[in-house]
Amino acid sequence: MQTLVQLGRPSPARPIEVSERARTELRRLGVGAGRFMRIGVTAGGCAGTTYAATLDDELGAEDRVVFEADGLRIVAAGEEADKLAGLQIDYSDDLVTSGFRLTHANAARACGCGASFAL
Repeated sequence: MQTLVQLGRPSPARPIEVSERARTELRRLGVGAGRFMRIGVTAGGCAGTTYAATLDDELGAEDRVVFEADGLRIVAAGEEADKLAGLQIDYSDDLVTSGFRLTHANAARACGCGASFAL
């Protein structure tokens, strides 16, 4: 099991993976130099759990870094961070379904459209 660390300490392992295409899009959106992506896990969707992602520049006391590389940082709040181990983030710019694609390797099941999952 991978261990997440409190903000400010170097992470010994990455609990999530971010593709180069997603990293490029995050940079385009202004992530870096104090601004980061915040990912949350909340109840909802057909399979029971869904993601919420926003850009933020204010860290909370319980925030944990779940990804940090090349000046990019992704943060989750407290216990939500534990639910992200195994998350893979990609980006697609195709015409029909462009945007970030979040896939959870540890999901027991997912809904048909891929918007929600169950651990």
